[in-house]
Amino acid sequence: MWDVKNQAAVHLWHRERFGATVDPLTSVSGAVGTWPETATAVAVALTPGGTIEVLAPLGLEDLIAGVHRRNPRRVSVAEYRARMERKQPAVRWPRVRVQR
Repeated sequence: MWDVKNQAAVHLWHRERFGATVDPLTSVSGAVGTWPETATAVAVALTPGGTIEVLAPLGLEDLIAGVHRRNPRRVSVAEYRARMERKQPAVRWPRVRVQR
């Protein structure tokens, strides 16, 4: 299942939803680098020349190793715990190692 968010507008609703003001994003890589978990902070784009570009500002190590951990750039410990409760990654993906 896909979940799409308009990253350019996050600064408009972030305070109301999470209680903290964030600056507007200035690039796609900058936006990807704020995604909630390190392993999901990855994007793929098709360039005008037809090649595939991978954006992974936090690296690919956690994705490849199956590690689910909080991205401290934007997600508080409390919000991460709430996400773990809602999303249950270890139940959904039994081989994933959740770093709490």
